[in-house]
Amino acid sequence: MNNFQSSLLFVVASLLSPLAMADAYFDRFTADQINDDVYVIHGPLEYPSVHNRGFMNNPAFIVTDKSVVVVDPGSTEETGEMLLKQIAKVTDKPVSHVFNTHVHGDHWLANDAIVQRFPEVKIIADPRMIKKARAGAGETWLSRMINLTDGIAKGTEIAYPANEAADGQTLELAGRTFRIYSVGTAHSGTDIMIEYVEGETLFTGDNVVYQRIGGMDDASFRDTIKAVEKARSLNLKHYVPGHGPTGGVEIVDMQHEYLDTLYQQVSAHYDEGLQDFEMKPKVEQALAKFEDWSGFEDELGKHISLAILEVEKAMFE
Repeated sequence: MNNFQSSLLFVVASLLSPLAMADAYFDRFTADQINDDVYVIHGPLEYPSVHNRGFMNNPAFIVTDKSVVVVDPGSTEETGEMLLKQIAKVTDKPVSHVFNTHVHGDHWLANDAIVQRFPEVKIIADPRMIKKARAGAGETWLSRMINLTDGIAKGTEIAYPANEAADGQTLELAGRTFRIYSVGTAHSGTDIMIEYVEGETLFTGDNVVYQRIGGMDDASFRDTIKAVEKARSLNLKHYVPGHGPTGGVEIVDMQHEYLDTLYQQVSAHYDEGLQDFEMKPKVEQALAKFEDWSGFEDELGKHISLAILEVEKAMFE
């Protein structure tokens, strides 16, 4: 490319409106049909950035006879608008309900885009998530998303969930059945997993991720392992992870293997008296099959340090 062509591209790019740039990026995504009425937009695996405009999760929707039920609409106003466009390609039915699986903003800050289009929509989350989001986590996540995207996420407003759903509940929504599962602290201390009964599908939130190593800063390894074991015990046809491709129970098995191997390795090496930096090469070797997963290099050291803290805590329980 010569200098003239480079200059021309720069001029053209500078003339594009923010809306046009968003459309140019989001047009590459489609809603993948998982079964008769479940669709998932599989987002990028990398962290939120200018490049991906903050989009990184798996917004999903279920088309019922009456309306549309959304699970985790995404991280920004733009992502929510993209989701609505994808829904409109499938149906003209209104969105009646939105589930938020946990408090991490990359999954739910797009709520407001849904609310602006469908003011009567009911947004559902674990009561712990609602409390924590309103206590400041929502604002913190929005600020973080704005910073990570160099301002692209500006204009996103916070629409908090107001309807509670907790472990063991069965909800009849839009003529469909949804069962709620929650196990202790799990990934964030605010998590729910949602079984869409008629569709034999489980939306795991970030208790399960696939081809990506998730953050564990707010998590309990032991409780997340229990949550994954609960997901596995349901033996459903379809599992929609918080990040990464949708699949069968094998993706749950992979998450279990990563978490359990890491925690057991750390526990054993801690008993041997090794420091985190001493055990890291050994743990890394034990987890070699995951080394190509997005986030492995960034997260492994932190996971080891966090697991050590949990091992130490367990000694006094």
